[in-house]
Amino acid sequence: MKKSLKYQISKSFGGNVELNKKALQFKKSWDEVQSIIGKGKSPK
Repeated sequence: MKKSLKYQISKSFGGNVELNKKALQFKKSWDEVQSIIGKGKSPK
């Protein structure tokens, strides 16, 4: 079974709440950038 991203991040940062929050914010921002780029590349 695949572990969730939140679970993986919390394990990798050893339970440091501040680092977990920063990593999740970065992930969310990166997802937004990818969606914007993806919309620009899609054929019309």
